[in-house]
Amino acid sequence: MILHRRALAFALCIPLFATAQIPTLLRNINATGGSDVQDITCVEGLVYFSADDGVSGNEVWVSDGTPEGTRLLKDINPGAGDSGPLNFLAWQDRVYFVADNGVDGYQLWSSDGTTAGTQFELPMQDVQGLVSSSRFTVYNDLVVFRGGTDELGSELWRSDGTVEGTTLIMDINPGTLSSNPHQFTEYNGLLYFSATVPGLEEELWVTDGTAEGTHLVKDIDEGTGSGAPRDLAVVNGLLYFKGDDGYAHDAELWVTDGTTEGTYMVKDIVPGGNGSLPQDLLAFNGELWFVAYTASVAHLWHSDGTEAGTVMLELSEELLSTPDHLVAHGGSLYFSAYINGSDQQLFRTDGTVSGTVQLVQPGSTVNGPLYPTNVITSCGDFIFYAAKYDEAIGTEPYTVLSPVGLEEAHTDRNASLYPNPATDRLFLADAPSNAKLRLFAADGRLALERPVQDMDIATLPSGLYLARIVAQDGTVLHVQPLVKE
Repeated sequence: MILHRRALAFALCIPLFATAQIPTLLRNINATGGSDVQDITCVEGLVYFSADDGVSGNEVWVSDGTPEGTRLLKDINPGAGDSGPLNFLAWQDRVYFVADNGVDGYQLWSSDGTTAGTQFELPMQDVQGLVSSSRFTVYNDLVVFRGGTDELGSELWRSDGTVEGTTLIMDINPGTLSSNPHQFTEYNGLLYFSATVPGLEEELWVTDGTAEGTHLVKDIDEGTGSGAPRDLAVVNGLLYFKGDDGYAHDAELWVTDGTTEGTYMVKDIVPGGNGSLPQDLLAFNGELWFVAYTASVAHLWHSDGTEAGTVMLELSEELLSTPDHLVAHGGSLYFSAYINGSDQQLFRTDGTVSGTVQLVQPGSTVNGPLYPTNVITSCGDFIFYAAKYDEAIGTEPYTVLSPVGLEEAHTDRNASLYPNPATDRLFLADAPSNAKLRLFAADGRLALERPVQDMDIATLPSGLYLARIVAQDGTVLHVQPLVKE
């Protein structure tokens, strides 16, 4: 049987786009060296992060996933000084974060995504003697955070965004000593966290936002030892975390349903008193996935919540070692890992050994381009991370486009770009004003971007592409495979 060229292109395009991906430089922010990208966070479809362009210092940046949409949001500490923005979170239709304007110290700021709408939000020093604030999270339409005063130490606070509405929830560690609450994670309508008190040390706590509803969940390392809950993650109706019961098992995988009786160790991965140190816990493929150590070597593990169902993905150490910075995205799990013990690269897996591959930057000769990457973030169609694939460019933000499946390739088939195959120019009936055409090559790279009023593709190399029509606000209006002759 002979297929029409258009049908053949459609058939071929799906597996190519579904498997091939290449890291793409988002923007060379600092032309004189690396931009020190930190704290990459997806908020309401935009990526916020801190970066240094070599002129304005370490400041807040924002990106919609395109080079032209990646920009300095505001020079909060004017000039070369750093504002050091961090802890970005969405609240009340704005993005909140902490930053230092060089005068008032670290305070709460907010932004609507524009320079004019980025503003000093709350003078923390005006609130009942607060001298520090950090670890912000949103719970029940309030900001819950760790607040520090000279009289109480660092304790559990909440705020409605006003000075009057910023109050202490509970002095968990009474007096001037600190409970240092952190690891905030919402589960079943309550907020779980780690906190320290004398006689118990650091253990798992929970709050409903009131002093009466704040209490210890379980003394994991009974007595004066520290259970040190870390990496809390909600998967399939349970809350998983790394817990340490001391000499009995050390740090292993634990789970809770919110009750003392329902808080227990899932599996003693390294039997005895040497723990597996589980970390990077997250939901993927209907299970919990995480990194754990055996014989001082880190591996990918997954669990259905039972001891028997907690197993290691048997990847050879020749392929990779020490996986880290796990993120689920587009039906795959992305992470960094080492090749030959020193070359840190980006990897992707579908949860199987055969489906685990390295995402290569062609032509890069840099050893360990992802070192020292501190986070890999999923946002919209892309994952974002910092890397140094080119010594001349330095460490800058990179993206990888989601694999495209059959479902997306069929999107809005009644409003097709034409002709297809095409040679010089594309057309679209009733093309929306200010929209753009983006053509992605089979390796996931953005090959061409044009306004829909002038979709000239004459200079584009022949081959298979994925076409997207994107509105001015970033909304994807139309997707289809395309052949350029």
